[in-house]
Amino acid sequence: MKNSKKISSGFLALVFGIALVFTQSAFKNPTSAKSGKRIPVTVYYHGPDFSQANVTTESNWNTTPNTGGCDSEPEVACAVTIDSDYLSGSTLRTEADLQALESTSSRYYISGSDDPSAVYVNKTF
Repeated sequence: MKNSKKISSGFLALVFGIALVFTQSAFKNPTSAKSGKRIPVTVYYHGPDFSQANVTTESNWNTTPNTGGCDSEPEVACAVTIDSDYLSGSTLRTEADLQALESTSSRYYISGSDDPSAVYVNKTF
């Protein structure tokens, strides 16, 4: 009888410990998996045009600055500062899940992504 109480107490402690680990890991801040800190990187749009399909295609975005710069006017896509975990080399991964809104006559600008702390800088066409 004494042995079964010891085993029950040990098992209960083990279950509690596992539950504690799982519940607390859900509240971690988003960080870079490699360093434990967020590493923001700016990527620039290099697509053939400003259609929704091209603006939201992650392979059209990379770390090479584009010509003309960005001016924050939401007319066409220009640059996104996003966590480095969303990059593969110098190009955005599809996990970035870019979203775009139409400004004028089928021209789109970036309005969102899967990274909640991303910053979008668009420009005048």
